[in-house]
Amino acid sequence: MAQKSNSDLFCVSPKNMIFYAPYNRVQRRLITLLNPTEERLLFKVLTNAPWQYNAMPNCGFIEPYDISEVCISLHNFEFEPHKEYSHRVCIQCIRAPPTDYLNNQTILCIFKQVRRSKIHNVRVPIELNPEPICIPQHEVDAIFQNDIQKLIWDLRPINTDYMAQLKEVTMAGLRKRCSWVRMLLGPLILISTGLAAGENEKKICRK
Repeated sequence: MAQKSNSDLFCVSPKNMIFYAPYNRVQRRLITLLNPTEERLLFKVLTNAPWQYNAMPNCGFIEPYDISEVCISLHNFEFEPHKEYSHRVCIQCIRAPPTDYLNNQTILCIFKQVRRSKIHNVRVPIELNPEPICIPQHEVDAIFQNDIQKLIWDLRPINTDYMAQLKEVTMAGLRKRCSWVRMLLGPLILISTGLAAGENEKKICRK
């Protein structure tokens, strides 16, 4: 009996994965798992083509109101454009048992002890596109423009003016701290001087 697919317990993004030709190299995609509950969750990743895909990590914890990322790798293979591929990834999730119940058991062992009705499943279909990915030229230009601007900033020359400006900022900070120290030490010195004078007067009176 097939397990009912539901995502009441956790959320998965994206809802489907697309890989593009050529398939003569390893390709990777990220799946994000969101835990919107106040409970700790356990998850594991399955695929109906385990010889073709690898998940890292293939199981783990998701802390309350936190996310976990899973990297799905598609190994290089002989792609046949006219063949129908029905590959998919299935993310299974359960509520984590109490810590004392774990007893050094692995997550996969815990899953084996849980009834199917308690396991939440989300299936992520995989599309193998026979064509290479096509990115509009204006998007490519925007990407490279941002990268070039960042590269220019990272490689900017640290000239004399820059170093002098940095020194001025540093010295200004030191002067500001010194002024605060003087403001704090002034009253303390006056108080200690007054106390010392009082002690001297007491000693003279005793004599």
